Amino acid sequence: MVPLQQRISGYADPVTFAVSCHWHSFPEKPEWVAEKGLAIEYSPNAKRLDDIYPHLASLKEDGVPLRYHAFFPGFEIGDVDYEQAERAMDLHFQFLDRIHGGCHKTVTVHVGLNPQAPINHDRVIRNLGRLVTYGRTLRITVCVENLKRGVASIPENVLCWADQSGSRITLDVGHAVSCELVSRGELSGAQIADMFDHRIEEIHLYGYETDTHLPPADMSLIGPVIDRVLETSCRWWTIELNDYAEIDHTLSLVSGYVAEKQLSLVA
Repeated sequence: MVPLQQRISGYADPVTFAVSCHWHSFPEKPEWVAEKGLAIEYSPNAKRLDDIYPHLASLKEDGVPLRYHAFFPGFEIGDVDYEQAERAMDLHFQFLDRIHGGCHKTVTVHVGLNPQAPINHDRVIRNLGRLVTYGRTLRITVCVENLKRGVASIPENVLCWADQSGSRITLDVGHAVSCELVSRGELSGAQIADMFDHRIEEIHLYGYETDTHLPPADMSLIGPVIDRVLETSCRWWTIELNDYAEIDHTLSLVSGYVAEKQLSLVA
């Protein structure tokens, strides 16, 4: 299948639109996404990593582009408790082992999914660096994601972890425009994108986050962030929504916005 792509004038590489698919959405949502010609970002069940192969086998056979999302609440690589951090690292290493092989892969990992739990910043850098190094041996690029709350909502933290560990960054646009620093007017989502620009490997795309992800009503909030992303080398955009109508709406809205930026559709 050929993903919906748009070529940016002046750049050789097209944008690939993907949709997030968690393990519990199989097989219905991935089949729907693939039928639309979109790519997939897959999140496995931390307790059932052996499900990865049966989940993805047919998608790989059909040539659906894939990336990976290590969304593992309760497994914190920067935990202040050494043994708990090593438990989290073991899970992440096992995940990398299961997805490597063949072509190059990209995976997004997290720090601070529990915003109330204390984090050891030195351990974050050290353990993120271990994942980056191991990933390179498997031809896997490791990215760290900004969050809405907690230590990973502070862009300086995310940038420090990435710069010192060698990781790339997954810019979650919804988290960026929803975080406290932006809500208080101390930063804008576009400024966060500017801070991350040299390390952005992909973006997570939706409108805003409350207790759930919401689609954009229009481009007024996320448009300035997309403008900055268009100036980077980032060419993988994952829509992180569950409702099919909301996914269609977001894809149409963003595609129309991008078309107005002098993009031409690639068949």
